[in-house]
Amino acid sequence: MRVGVLALEDCTPLTMIGPMEILRKAGQFCQSMNGLQKPFFDVQIVSSGPKMINTANGYPIFCHANIHDVDKLDLIIIPGLDGDVEKQLQINYSFVPWIKDMYNKGSQVASICTGAFLLAETGLLNGKNTTTHWIAVDLFRQRYPDVDLLPEKIIVDNGNIYSCGGATSYQNLMIYLVEKFCGIEVAHYTAKMLLIDINKNSQSFYSIFSTQKSHTDELILKIQNFIEQNYEVDLSLDLLSEYFAISKRTLIRRFKKATSNTPHEYIQRVRVEAAKKKLETSNLTVSQIINKVGYEDPLAFRKIFKKFTGSSPLDYRNKFSFT
Repeated sequence: MRVGVLALEDCTPLTMIGPMEILRKAGQFCQSMNGLQKPFFDVQIVSSGPKMINTANGYPIFCHANIHDVDKLDLIIIPGLDGDVEKQLQINYSFVPWIKDMYNKGSQVASICTGAFLLAETGLLNGKNTTTHWIAVDLFRQRYPDVDLLPEKIIVDNGNIYSCGGATSYQNLMIYLVEKFCGIEVAHYTAKMLLIDINKNSQSFYSIFSTQKSHTDELILKIQNFIEQNYEVDLSLDLLSEYFAISKRTLIRRFKKATSNTPHEYIQRVRVEAAKKKLETSNLTVSQIINKVGYEDPLAFRKIFKKFTGSSPLDYRNKFSFT
């Protein structure tokens, strides 16, 4: 199987070299287990320009081929962009028409982390699902409204277009693809040999709520700040509507347009984020924390907490507590 890992200027090198190594080892295991004459995966790094590119940490990468020399690949892997995503898109935009052309010739495409932005630029994701790093969710939705973003997902499979979440989730995506192309036995053996946890199924456990303020609605910004400063008290829609002299219907409409959340959802997410910080840094009991973030019903809060994190408060504390 011919695989091309794209050599993006200033990309995250881990998301280039990591997938290559997993597929290299998996290809060797597949060869051994099935008596093949050579490893199953033939992986090369493909550039759009010079044979040498610089990654985000300044480490140079030597490329095996140029896109103008490659006319057929079975799988294209797009690594994660680093830093200013929109700037990186401009620098690496020459890949966009090539990816689309290769896809139309039969190549499958997989994006890692913020590599989903470059994939979305091709238009191939329009009307489809995808995922990306949780920190880039707002920007992605602004740029690509025709793509259904599923930020909680570690892996999204559209049949011949794949994506995964934050940078190190490339491990899960590569094992997923190994299973798809080589079978479950090779995939599990690869995961065990490389100590890859194949049980991750959600980014929510790791995400930090971004307070969605990259908009120009000044009144909604004031309401957001008010919620973040007073999340411990009973914040009802009636209270917000009266305090800021705005009808409930207009408040919901403008808040949703600006933040992608209703006021009620936003209050929940602010409270969950506050609870996460207290679980990480304090010795308060879970019940005490629930009361401090504005909830009286522990069962209701636990349901909301699991909705946004994918775990219980206690499991979250056991994973991330600094105390």
